[in-house]
Amino acid sequence: RLLNAFNPVCTTTLSDSVTVNPIPMAWVGTTSTDWNTASNWSCGFVPGASDDVTIPSGTTYSPAIAASASGTTRSLTIASGAVVTVNSAAYLNVKGSLSNSATITGAGRLRMNGTSAQSITGFGTVSNMETDNSAGTTISTGARVIVKSALYISAGTLNTSDSLVLYSDSVATARVDSIVSGGSIVGQAKVMVYIPGGRRVYRFWSHPFSGYIGLSQVQNYIDVTGPGGSANGFTTTASNAPSAFRYNPAVGNASLPSDPGWRQFASTSTSVDSNRIHQYQGLRLFFRGAKGTGLGYLPYTPDPVTVAQWGTLNQGTQTVTLTKGSSNPYQEYNMVGNPYASPTDIGTVVYNALVAGNVVGPSYFVWNPSLGTAGQFQAYFISTTSATPYYLQACNSFQVRAHHNGATLTFGERNKGNAPTANLFRAEPEYVSLKVYDANYHPYDMVYIRFNNEATDANDYDLDATKPFGGADLNFYSLSSDDNKMIVDSRPFDAGKVIPLGLGTKYQQDYIIKAEGVTVPEGGQLYLHDKLLKQYVAMQPGAEYRFAVTDDAATQGNDRFELSMKPADVVVAQNNKGLQVSIVPNPATDDVNVTFTNGKKDDVSVRILDLSGVSVYSKGLGQLASGTINVPLTNFASGIYMVELTSGSQKVVQRLVKE
Repeated sequence: RLLNAFNPVCTTTLSDSVTVNPIPMAWVGTTSTDWNTASNWSCGFVPGASDDVTIPSGTTYSPAIAASASGTTRSLTIASGAVVTVNSAAYLNVKGSLSNSATITGAGRLRMNGTSAQSITGFGTVSNMETDNSAGTTISTGARVIVKSALYISAGTLNTSDSLVLYSDSVATARVDSIVSGGSIVGQAKVMVYIPGGRRVYRFWSHPFSGYIGLSQVQNYIDVTGPGGSANGFTTTASNAPSAFRYNPAVGNASLPSDPGWRQFASTSTSVDSNRIHQYQGLRLFFRGAKGTGLGYLPYTPDPVTVAQWGTLNQGTQTVTLTKGSSNPYQEYNMVGNPYASPTDIGTVVYNALVAGNVVGPSYFVWNPSLGTAGQFQAYFISTTSATPYYLQACNSFQVRAHHNGATLTFGERNKGNAPTANLFRAEPEYVSLKVYDANYHPYDMVYIRFNNEATDANDYDLDATKPFGGADLNFYSLSSDDNKMIVDSRPFDAGKVIPLGLGTKYQQDYIIKAEGVTVPEGGQLYLHDKLLKQYVAMQPGAEYRFAVTDDAATQGNDRFELSMKPADVVVAQNNKGLQVSIVPNPATDDVNVTFTNGKKDDVSVRILDLSGVSVYSKGLGQLASGTINVPLTNFASGIYMVELTSGSQKVVQRLVKE
C-alpha cells in the first residue's frame, strides 16, 4: 500500500498476511450421476486433490465414478443417507480425512492415499477400501468402518482403534487381501461369517486371530451346548449334550465307535486353557440356525445366522506346528484353522508341506456341510507333481496328516485368494470313485480305490488314507487287510480277490451306490457284490445299485458289500453281463433307439434328463428282460442329455447328444 505516491523517497509499504479458506464443494447432482461432470458440482468444476468435498443426501442423482475412471478430493464428507458408487477398476482417492456416515459401494476402491497421516470418522460402509499411505491411516475411536467386500493394505499402517468390521451376508464375505511388505493392521477387527439356513449341520470352525478367544464370542450368535448348561456358559437343554469339540491327535482313534480324539469343551470361558479357541485351532461346531431355535425335538427349518468373532488379525507368514501321536495311523490327523481373514489356498500349502516332508498321504480333508444330513469329510487329493489350489473360506478349518511330531505348515500372504473353492463331490482320475446317495440323489459319502501294483492290501502309509470320523450320519469306506477303515485305498488288482466295503448309518431308508468313475487295468472287470441279497452289479461309469437299510443289522456294517475283481464261478445278474444298454444313433437328430438286455425280467423304465438334472422324458416299460424303445427328439433342444435306464435295482446312465 503506497502512502506517498508523489515522493518515492518517503514511500512506505505495509505487508498484511491474508488467509483464504476454500469453500467446501458440494455434490448437487442435477445433471447426471457422473462424478467427473462439472455441472454436478456446486462450484461448477470437478474437485481435485486440494478441494474439500461434501456429498449430501437427497440429490436428484447420486454420484458414481465410471468404470476405470477416478475421482480425487482432499477431505471427503459423506452425509447419512447418501450413496457413492465406485465402479469396476475405478478409484475414489482421498488425500486428507474421510468422514463417512453412509455408503460407498461398487466394485472399485475407496483409496486413502495422502502423504501425511489420515483419519477416518463416521459410521459407514465401504465395499472395497485401500490404504496406500506410508504415513498411516487411523480409524478414530468411536467411529466404525464396515468393509463389505475387500480391504487392501498397500502401504503404511491401518490403525483400527478396534473399530473395523469385515462384514458377511448371503452375497459376500469381506476379506483382507494380501498385505504388501511394510504394510500392517494395528488394533482389533470384528470378522463376520454368514451361515446359510435350511440345514442342522456340523461345520469345521476356526478364527483368524493371533491370540485365543472364547466360545462365548460364538455363543452370542448361536446356541452352543455343553455339560452343566448355563452354569458353564452354555445354552441349557434337557440333555446338555456338547455341540463344540476340539481334536487331540495324541489320543485319536477313528477305528473306534466313538473317536476319543474329539474332546468336548467344558465351558465357554477362557479361564482354563483347554476351553480356549487357540490360534490356528480347528473345531467341530454344530449349527442349529438362529439363536433360540432347534433346541427341542420338533421339526423346523433352521434360519440363516451371522456369527461375529473379534481379535487381532494374523498377518504375514504364519507357521502352524502339527502333532503326531503313536504309530497308530489315526493319531496323525490334525485340525488346522485357516489363519487369515480371507479365502486361503490350503491346496498349495499342503502340497509344499508334502514336498518338504511335513505331511503324509494322498489327500487332506475338508468338511462338506452339504453331504448327508449333518455333513461329512471330503477328501481332496494332493498331486505329487504340482500344487492344486483349493481356497478355504475364512473361519473354516481342515484336517491334514502330520508326517512327524513337530511338522509344520507354512502359510503366506501370497496364499490368499478372492473367493473360496466350491465343494465339488466328484470322481478322481485313476480311481474307482463310489458315491452313496439317498433315494432322492442327495449325496452322503464317497470312497476312492486305486489299483496300483506298488501298493498292498494293507494300509500303505504314503498311498492310503484312513477314514476320519466325527459327526457324520453315514460313513462309507473300504477295509484294509489290517482292519483299517479307508477313505482312499490303493492296492494291486488281483483277479478273484475282493475288497471289503463297510457302511454304517443311523437312518433306515433306501440308498444308492453309484460308480461315479471306474478306472481298472486293461481287460479288468470290477463288480459290486451285495452278499446279503446275493447280487452282483458290473461297475461301469454311471452304474447304480439300490438297496435298503432297515432295522435288521445285516443290512449295514462290514459284511454286506464288497468289490470283486473278475469273480470266478458266479452268476452276474444271471447272465454274466448285467444290464447292458446301447443308444443308436448318437449323436441323434430326429429320434433315438435305446436298446437294453438283462439276464432276467424286471421292471424297466427310461428317463432322459438335461444337464441341470431336470427330467424331460420318462416312460415305464413294464417287466422285460430285453427290448428297444424309440424316443422322438423333435421337441428336444440341441445339447447334451443323460439317458437313464433302470431295470430292477440296476441302472445304466449314458450320454446322448441331440444335434
